[in-house]
Amino acid sequence: MHLPPRRTVAAMLTVGLVLAGQWLGPAPASGQPAGGAVPVIYDSDMDFDDASTLALLCEEHKLGRIDLRAVTVANNGFGAPHRALTHARSVLEQCGLPRVPIAEGATGAGVHPAPPELVATIETVLTGALDDAEHPVPPSPWTAAQLIERAARTAPRDVVVLATGPMTNLADALAAERVPDRVARIHVMGGALAVPGNLYGSALPGFDNSQEFNMWMDPPSAQRMLLRARPGTVRLVPLDATRFVPITPEFVTRLGADQSAPGARIAYRIASQPDLAALIDLGIMYWWDALAAVWLVHDDIVTARRTVPISIVQDGEQSGRTVTERGGAWVRAAYEADRSAFEERFLDSLNGRR
Repeated sequence: MHLPPRRTVAAMLTVGLVLAGQWLGPAPASGQPAGGAVPVIYDSDMDFDDASTLALLCEEHKLGRIDLRAVTVANNGFGAPHRALTHARSVLEQCGLPRVPIAEGATGAGVHPAPPELVATIETVLTGALDDAEHPVPPSPWTAAQLIERAARTAPRDVVVLATGPMTNLADALAAERVPDRVARIHVMGGALAVPGNLYGSALPGFDNSQEFNMWMDPPSAQRMLLRARPGTVRLVPLDATRFVPITPEFVTRLGADQSAPGARIAYRIASQPDLAALIDLGIMYWWDALAAVWLVHDDIVTARRTVPISIVQDGEQSGRTVTERGGAWVRAAYEADRSAFEERFLDSLNGRR
């Protein structure tokens, strides 16, 4: 009898478990005891910054500091619908973590659609960096919200969720019974508290630019996420903190010279794509999502934080604005970050260094 290669057998077993609804998440990193690392679920819209952040999380998983249980993507953000799923799988495979389960959700235009010119630019950047134009990914047997729910329920202990896109998938997942009780913390990149927003291009007409994109794209879901999360579990990384971590040509050069792990190589290929490099040269690009991820693992990166009550404005020219007000949901918000410490941590993590 001819037996298929061991890898083929493992792949067949994995597919069988997925289709049977028995998949419990990725195997622990080599040398990592089961349940020893912080279980993490990553939900994003997979733009260039999210893809670099996923590369970081992959290397942190391999170091044993986190246990990456699931990756979900929204199709109502900056990632091109369905291509976001392909890009997420490409990063996982190129980082050596093909077994991490992925799913997509929130397909549609969204409450406030992302500017199509930026969606097109991001698609060009990621397809060029990841070389995955001809690598479509089959759909997941679950929606993003269902996978978040499964990953939270089956993790060996309470999970940490990192959310760096519109809050649609996460808000839907938190509506499931007992899911909020299995979430220890939610790290959110979103909002602008005491600084202007970052709306851009065709997103600006009709709004006063007090909004940050992630909250602006789906204000109802952002508000539902705040109300459904267990009190005290949300850690917010707004534009107040991310303004301290610009993407600079100097850092991209450092990244290009320090390429000892797949995560670093992926992040450099993304940052050096011509369309993105041109925006970096203009001084308008920041490590928005990566700061939220680094803070999740390394608490000392954020140098000023406050606990504040926040709500999301739903209507009018300030729709999507994050405001501090009595009666809002209490969150722990970052206001300042140590740029030098962030860059060192980010570079070390991308390269798989402890």
